[in-house]
Amino acid sequence: MSMLILGMVLLLIGLIAFQWFRSRRLLKQRLYNALELIGSIKKIISYTQKHRGLTASYLQGNQSVRNELLALKQHISGIADPLKHNDMLKREERWDSYQDHWSRLKGNAETLTVASSFQQHTHLIETLLYLLEDVAENIEFGGEQQATPQIHFLWHEFPKVIEFIGQARAIGVAVATKGESTQIDKVKLGYLVEKINTLSSQSFDRLTLLQAGSSIAQIEQAKQACLTLTKTIREQLINVSKVTLASQEYFNLASHTMDLCNTVLDNEINAIKHNYR
Repeated sequence: MSMLILGMVLLLIGLIAFQWFRSRRLLKQRLYNALELIGSIKKIISYTQKHRGLTASYLQGNQSVRNELLALKQHISGIADPLKHNDMLKREERWDSYQDHWSRLKGNAETLTVASSFQQHTHLIETLLYLLEDVAENIEFGGEQQATPQIHFLWHEFPKVIEFIGQARAIGVAVATKGESTQIDKVKLGYLVEKINTLSSQSFDRLTLLQAGSSIAQIEQAKQACLTLTKTIREQLINVSKVTLASQEYFNLASHTMDLCNTVLDNEINAIKHNYR
């Protein structure tokens, strides 16, 4: 009888262990899928930010960017279309809102005013940024709470830094294309310079402490790029009576800064993802 009881106890322990390992495996898969989805949403945000900037230039008369705008729409569709059947997104109202808004904006963006185009693109990107945070909750509240204080800023503060740079790119490229900066332009750019400097400083300090996926050199390179960009905005777009900075030169500078920041963010996310392979 005692052997039978021992056998039953061992069987029960085995079943409990099996269920525990199975639940852990499923959890890791869900967190990995969430990180994959975050990567896809980030790409859509990046392409939409670039579409905003080039549309601003196009609406100021730069016809040469038309083919790039068409290519960006195709890139966005290539990422977004497969996500229509994603289980995590099926219950996200913001994803439905994004799809509805983008389906209209991509068809009429080139007929809007500069201000209206900027406003609609920015609202669309804000929806995606909130969606990014919603998806990230699968990680923060998925059994990995101990990591939350260190990684929360990766999908909260730092993407906003990149977005403020994107807004400065769109406004600045329109200013450089028309060759003049109105008082309204200067106020907007001045506000963005302050936001970029404040939030980027905080984020880079945290990234230096985290050091999960990016080297100190990569973080420093992105940090210096932000400082160079904000200095250029002040000296060549705000504190001048006539803008002589070439629109393509400014667009490239802002884009390079965004690319460096996105690379750092991707490195950190990939480092976290590696834990769930």
